[in-house]
Amino acid sequence: MPEELVWAEQAAALDHSAALLAPLDVAAADWLQPPAGGTVADVGCGAGGMTVVLAERVGAGGVVYAVDGEPALLDLARRRAAARGVAAWTRVVEADLEGDENLATTITEAVDLIWAAHVVHHLPDQQAGIDRFARLLRPGGRLALAEGGFPLVMLPSDLGVGAPGLEARLRAAEDAWFGDLRASMPGVVGAPHGWPVLLAAAGLVEVTARSFLLDRPAPLGEDDRDFVVHSLGKRVERVGERLDGDDRAAWSRLLDRDGPDWVGRRADLYLLSVRTVHVGRRPA
Repeated sequence: MPEELVWAEQAAALDHSAALLAPLDVAAADWLQPPAGGTVADVGCGAGGMTVVLAERVGAGGVVYAVDGEPALLDLARRRAAARGVAAWTRVVEADLEGDENLATTITEAVDLIWAAHVVHHLPDQQAGIDRFARLLRPGGRLALAEGGFPLVMLPSDLGVGAPGLEARLRAAEDAWFGDLRASMPGVVGAPHGWPVLLAAAGLVEVTARSFLLDRPAPLGEDDRDFVVHSLGKRVERVGERLDGDDRAAWSRLLDRDGPDWVGRRADLYLLSVRTVHVGRRPA
């Protein structure tokens, strides 16, 4: 059985990721245009990257709920809101995202926009989660799910260490790991449909989507190289024996800071990803 994700242990990486993905948050917020003075919620807010972008859009006359189940991440979101000067209208609250009662007591007013990034796929019953979020919307309010797209890629195919395609095989092992994780969840329910179908099944209309590109070409700066090294190390550790022996040996060489093949010294690291945002509106 795969180990569960311990989000508190991911705090540093998620904090860096929030900074890395800030351009995507800004682009998505520009597209969604949350209303000035409105009420919005960042559900599963993580380190609060999108929280502060939404708070800047609604302004001091609005309210932003930053909701997560992990206190360590909420602390990061709280500090980020203070640093950006939006803490006065940002409500940082701890809540389990799986129960109707938890969210209903956390978000106490009808919401103009709910943003949920890479959250719903972690819920045992994805359709029930989307239904739950949709019920919090005011008539005409929107639910935006950042799910799907293309995952972050960082490395050239041929690294000169191990067989070409090492990063692609790591991604395949992660997919298998996550499939096992979902299968092991208590009360897991299959959702064999794409996100637009699930949004429509929740009674939302005008369902649409837009994708946003993150493109940081080589050579990366020091902070981004550190992110690549840390991220790869955690990912390889997580999948463990799902990689074959040759690939594990190659990763061991690449992640050895004292070795000649350490990936952190490479000049050809890059960051490329596509985030897709699916949106549906509650009928007026």
